[in-house]
Amino acid sequence: MTDLQTIQMLRTANVIAEDEIDASVEAFLSGAVSEPYRFRSGHRLNLVKAVRSHPGAQEFVGRANVGTLLKRPFVRAAILQARPMKG
Repeated sequence: MTDLQTIQMLRTANVIAEDEIDASVEAFLSGAVSEPYRFRSGHRLNLVKAVRSHPGAQEFVGRANVGTLLKRPFVRAAILQARPMKG
């Protein structure tokens, strides 16, 4: 079941830690996203779907001439605004 709260809301409530969000961003950027990303709280997030669903991130990440440093904030924004699955 999809949680009604975003990753950002869960971070603000101290359910998901900042280091977990950083790790999820790095996992996406490294291409290690074959399964939903699991947070310690039990929440799961399909990182590819989160980025594809975010208009800015989806467009920017798809550009071949853009480096990782420029992609990172877009990926992070997509993850923070995504609604994870609980359990």
